[in-house]
Amino acid sequence: MPHQLYVFGSNGECQLGIPAAEIVSTPTLVPTPPPLEDVTAIRSGDNHTLFLNKNGSIFGVGDNRKGQLGSWAKLSRVNIFKQVHNGAFSLIAATCESSAYVIPSMDRTQGSVRTDGSGQWGELGRGNDVTSVVYAIFDPAPFIPIASSGRVIDLAAGVWHYVAIVDDGSVYGWGKARLGQLGEELSGKVTVPTKIEGIPFKPAKVVCGKDFTYLVGDPSTGEHTLLGRDKFNIISNMPADVKGWKDIGATWHAIFVLFDGGSLIAWGKENMWQLLPPNLPPLDKIAVGSDHILALTKDRKLISWGWGKHGNCGDLSKIEHEVKNDMVSGFWSEIDIPGQVEMIGAGFCTSFVVVS
Repeated sequence: MPHQLYVFGSNGECQLGIPAAEIVSTPTLVPTPPPLEDVTAIRSGDNHTLFLNKNGSIFGVGDNRKGQLGSWAKLSRVNIFKQVHNGAFSLIAATCESSAYVIPSMDRTQGSVRTDGSGQWGELGRGNDVTSVVYAIFDPAPFIPIASSGRVIDLAAGVWHYVAIVDDGSVYGWGKARLGQLGEELSGKVTVPTKIEGIPFKPAKVVCGKDFTYLVGDPSTGEHTLLGRDKFNIISNMPADVKGWKDIGATWHAIFVLFDGGSLIAWGKENMWQLLPPNLPPLDKIAVGSDHILALTKDRKLISWGWGKHGNCGDLSKIEHEVKNDMVSGFWSEIDIPGQVEMIGAGFCTSFVVVS
């Protein structure tokens, strides 16, 4: 069955994979998409986008002035989706101006990470002296060990930090640590993957906000913890547990948890837009961007809410409700796209929809 990719939102650097435009409010078909049949992850930095396929290959598009799209380092901007790396990569993530890709070792006993781009806070994980990486095919040490043993099972990024979970339950982080996002024992900037101590349970999944890290355990127990400051009551308003969670996501300043039954909870910054619209229908999928939500309802409707200034919540001029300050707040915007939605992604004011 053929697949297609529709995109909308911020596109000043072609990060949607279509010709550059500051605002794309109408879902637009990407004429030259990456392979879509087996997409496993969609991740975004400030102005670049990464797609990971089941076979481990990575495709990217958008701003490349800092080399964040690796093998296309000679181009300051990649205007259409191009293969960035070809390998057995299992996980991807992106900070503002860098990209990271996990590759298991051949014997599956040690996970390593490759980084591209720029990072003043240690995001590249290559030590104090490396703040920029330009892809070189003869790079003598392209991969950085994350842990001495174990398989990396999840990877997430904030604006300036990365966090990885190893299958033995250990957690490693690098990048900005000034606000506690890498735990209380690490501070300033962490320039190599370093173990985060004090996690009181075995984490299964991680997401990152701008300056925090949120870890959850097995859905059967719903244990969870947040690393960072209690800004916007993001720690003090946490529920006792999130037992039965299906997926989690984080905007820059809020956390969203989707449960098996289709309900959604959220907490964090809410002085700009309402985190949860009233009477939200049961949801099947969520994609959480820097300041907006894209969701697929159980009856297969595509909806969005949050800060929609760049068109990432659809065409605000066609919404019947009153929209103040470009905020889709207190309601959701239903977005009509032809085909059956298979996967959704959200980034820095960007939205991606794979349909069949």
